Amino acid sequence: MHEVQFGYLRRPVHATRPYDAARFEVCNQKWSALTEEGRGFAILNDSKYGVNVESNSINLTLLKASLAPDMYADKGAQEFTYSFYFWNGAFIDSGVTRAGYELNVPVTQAGGNAGEKSIIEIGGKNIIIESVKSAEDNSGDIIVRLYESARNAASSMVRVNIPFTRVVVSDMLEKEKYEIKSESGEFALHFNAFEIKTIRLVMSSESKRSTKRF
Repeated sequence: MHEVQFGYLRRPVHATRPYDAARFEVCNQKWSALTEEGRGFAILNDSKYGVNVESNSINLTLLKASLAPDMYADKGAQEFTYSFYFWNGAFIDSGVTRAGYELNVPVTQAGGNAGEKSIIEIGGKNIIIESVKSAEDNSGDIIVRLYESARNAASSMVRVNIPFTRVVVSDMLEKEKYEIKSESGEFALHFNAFEIKTIRLVMSSESKRSTKRF
């Protein structure tokens, strides 16, 4: 398996077909894995170059030695980040996608005395919060983009710990489609396999002032 944006692809580990033999390297993102039905292992990385998988080995491309277009490419000191990750059980329970995010997007910390609290909490183990950002229309609303990561339909409760007035499902351009019900900061979402959802949290005036730097 090879991670792609908002999902993954299954590729063979043999070269019995001409186009398999020609594909000696593929783009490397946060993880690549060798899996069976009840176990697997993965190499997590910080998205350095490509990877090739042959039989039971995963091989990372760490340096480029090409002369064109840059004859000085990768000369000098280099730093790499990668990690070995394994599991027993079904892929959906492996946690490999979350582990890849934790390696590539570490927690940002800032000094203060507000205690610890998650802005957004989700219940689905295969649902990933991919991004949280301000709306592009400068309205002060918050955009949350989530996706299903294990090719398996799922439902999940979402809890938002900042005040908002409405929850709206939007398209990828952040245009409103329909409103969903929420109660005490919680609402439910259903995802099809690999489905991406864009949620707009319509903020109160007070919340817009407190999150204007969000």
